[in-house]
Amino acid sequence: MYRVNTLALAVACALSASVSAQSADKKATLEEVNVTVSPLAKPADAVAAPVSVLNGDDLRKSAAATLGQTLNSQLGVANASFGGGVGLPVIRGQSANRVKILSDNLDVADASNTSSDHAASIEPLLANSIEILRGPAALRYGSGAIGGVVNVIDGRIPSKVPQAVEGAVEMRHDTANAQDAGVFRLQGGAGNLAWYLDGVYRENGNTQIPGLAILEHKEHEHEAHAGEEAHEEEFNTDGFVGNTNARAKSGSAGLSWVTDSGFIGLSVNRLENNYGIPLGTHAHHEEEEGEAHALEEEHGHEEHAEEAGVRIDLAQTRYDLKGEHDFGDDYWDKLSFRLGHTDYAHVELEPHDGHYDEGTRFTNKAWESRIELTHDDGGEWRGAYGLQLSRKDFAAIGDEAFIRPSITRAIGAFTMKEREWGKWHLDLGARLENVNVEPEYGNDKDFDLVGISTALQYFLAEHQHLSMGLTSAERAPVAEELFADGAHLAESRYIIGSESLDKENSINLELGYHHHNKDADGWHAAKVEASVFYNRIGDYIYAANTGLVDEESEFDIYGYTNRDATFYGAEASVQFPLSQSLSLTLFGDSVRASFDDRIAGESRDVPRLPPLRYGFGLGGDYDNWNWQWRNTRATAQDRPGELEEATAAYTRMDLTAQYNFKLAGNDAVLFANARNLLDEEIRNATSLLRDYAPEAGRSIEAGVRIHF
Repeated sequence: MYRVNTLALAVACALSASVSAQSADKKATLEEVNVTVSPLAKPADAVAAPVSVLNGDDLRKSAAATLGQTLNSQLGVANASFGGGVGLPVIRGQSANRVKILSDNLDVADASNTSSDHAASIEPLLANSIEILRGPAALRYGSGAIGGVVNVIDGRIPSKVPQAVEGAVEMRHDTANAQDAGVFRLQGGAGNLAWYLDGVYRENGNTQIPGLAILEHKEHEHEAHAGEEAHEEEFNTDGFVGNTNARAKSGSAGLSWVTDSGFIGLSVNRLENNYGIPLGTHAHHEEEEGEAHALEEEHGHEEHAEEAGVRIDLAQTRYDLKGEHDFGDDYWDKLSFRLGHTDYAHVELEPHDGHYDEGTRFTNKAWESRIELTHDDGGEWRGAYGLQLSRKDFAAIGDEAFIRPSITRAIGAFTMKEREWGKWHLDLGARLENVNVEPEYGNDKDFDLVGISTALQYFLAEHQHLSMGLTSAERAPVAEELFADGAHLAESRYIIGSESLDKENSINLELGYHHHNKDADGWHAAKVEASVFYNRIGDYIYAANTGLVDEESEFDIYGYTNRDATFYGAEASVQFPLSQSLSLTLFGDSVRASFDDRIAGESRDVPRLPPLRYGFGLGGDYDNWNWQWRNTRATAQDRPGELEEATAAYTRMDLTAQYNFKLAGNDAVLFANARNLLDEEIRNATSLLRDYAPEAGRSIEAGVRIHF
């Protein structure tokens, strides 16, 4: 329905070339922002670990309905999609329980790590910036960050009092799924009091694709189940992925008391998200024929009623308390603390006789607090001490609940130290943590974890350094890995946990090179970022396809097990200034992983890894407008893992353009993003649904943003 022909696309891109970001004068006044993933107030360029920050216009261009889709173009980050409503970040082949998703340095505490069909309770359209730490970050954030961190920073709790009331409003439309979205922010204050409000509403139809939704393999490495071909033919769709429409809304309010020595503030956020699970993946589809047209009207389906499918109805209320105090002391620097409470729930809605029945309900009531104290005596050492406590009360209730309810408690203490001498910079850190998992019935599981890290930087020049990092970290198995036992219908898998699982232990070696001198001219202003890594994970926990089938559900049986694995790879990005207003970027990333032991007749490849990606970008910046053309080549993933299907190579071409202008005295921006210009069939190797739900085809997103 929303196919765009080449001529129309060319006209749209030409028009949108008059559409872009900040003026040159504004860019010159931007201040360097310290990343919060370091408690020692350091800019991203100075952090030894590989850190990327997505903010400003770059974030606005990339922002999408899901976190994984928003970050998919970042080095070392892929998208584990599950239809249009779910997209989780994969960092260097690690995801779910190894990648911690944070909301302003506290866990989002949803259910996204328990299953690939559960969306993260984050709205990227409301983010001020997103920090991505590639590699182990368990030292500061706990064992769930053994593979990396995605920290979504918002402005819900102000740390300063604005001089006047200010805000922004944005409207955008995307032809990929007929999505309409609106966002607003408003902040102000007087005296010592600062306040903040924001909100977002988005609604979309089914995802438009260039061909059939369900991939019809000509050859299978393992024998298909009886009736599978008929099942695929019955629910296959052409030109769209059925039941991928969604509706979401979110709103926040915050209030702070600000003084010369710090601030204390409170915020509340409410998120509601209703999205569909793509057709052909859920066992109850056999019961869906003949659904009433009332379902179409209620949930915005464009297709016939018999194509109504299972939906996820998610709601979360989150409360945050945050404060900082500057001591103004010669030794002690700053005390900061965070306290968050999350009340999360989602229910699986199943179509039946013209209406939706409530199925399994997942809930997570969580508390987390952290306190950090930094010091800097102006001498050899500066550092931080921290304490983190959390409690999660998780439950899955219903006929299809496959995870035993449980309470997980964790307490961790850490210290980080750094010093400089000459051209050398040394970072040291250590963490002790205890994790206790208490199931509703059965024996508790208790794990003691130790983390140690060291990083050494050598500065070849002020803006150029080499780095080497060595990290040892441990991860405790989580409730679903320990206690799962049942059919997970959305994933079409029967999952079995193991209470005998051992904790994971990771040894990660990182070598890097960084050059960035934004004040230089010509080729000296080239921005270079490169790193290679080697990560051996002892007792790696994963759900292995056993090759067996559950008789009742007819699903493949997957069992959680320990198996040593080794991950290694490289990432690089080089941005060259071709002229004062034109730049060329070359980039690429790759990760490979295999199990250390050999099992006769079985593949050693770790499943669902992203393929090798490489490409280039060409960008222009001319006064009030700019544009960027990005071309990415992803190779075929022909090492998909035991009993998994390979994915084909693809080339993705994107073009963005923006124009900055004045509207009634206010700054305004028109923007247009043309995505997947070649209309390629893109199936993510990281996705469980790669054979059922490809990524969107050719599309254009356009909108306007006004600052006042």
